[in-house]
Amino acid sequence: MRKGGEIRPFRRLAAMALLLTAAFILSWLEMLLSLPMPIPGIKIGLANIAILFTLYYLDGMAALTVLTGRLVLSALLFGNAAALLFSAAGGFLSFAVMCIGQRLFRRHLITVSILGGVFHNIGQLAAASAVLCTPLWWYLPYLIIGGIAAGAFNGWLVSRILRCKAFSDTKKSADKSFMPHEGE
Repeated sequence: MRKGGEIRPFRRLAAMALLLTAAFILSWLEMLLSLPMPIPGIKIGLANIAILFTLYYLDGMAALTVLTGRLVLSALLFGNAAALLFSAAGGFLSFAVMCIGQRLFRRHLITVSILGGVFHNIGQLAAASAVLCTPLWWYLPYLIIGGIAAGAFNGWLVSRILRCKAFSDTKKSADKSFMPHEGE
C-alpha cells in the first residue's frame, strides 16, 4: 500500500472515498440519534472520528477534502444555509487547529482531538454570535467542557483504531491493502 511512505494514488482515492462515506454516515447517525447531553447544544462530533483518522492515517490535504465533502453533502441533504455556516465555521477552525496540533503534539492524538473539539465549538459560537448579532460568549465555558469530553472520546477511539493490526501493518508493508482482508 505504501511505497516509500506514500499510499498509491488509486488506493488513496479509494481510502478518501471510504472515509468521506464514514464521515457522512457518522454525521447522519448523530443527527438521527440526537443523544441527550447534559449541556444543550453539545454533540459528540462523531464525524470528526473520520476526519481525525484521515489526518493521521493519510494527511492534512486528504482530511480537508473529506471534511469539505462531508460538509457539502450534509448541507445538501439535511441542512440549510445556517447549518452549513455553523458547521463550516466550526469544522474549518477545528481542522486548522488539529493540523497545527498534529505538528506540535504528533504522538498525542487525544490532545490534538481535544483541541479540535474545543475549537470546533469556538468556531460555531463565533459564527452564531456574528449571525445573531448577539454576544453568546457566556456559553463558552460549557462548550469548552463539552469539547474536551467529546475530543477525548473521539481521540481515544481513533487511537484505538490506528493501533489495529490492519492499519499498523500498512505502515510496514507496501503489499497490505487499506481495508483488512486476505490477499488482493
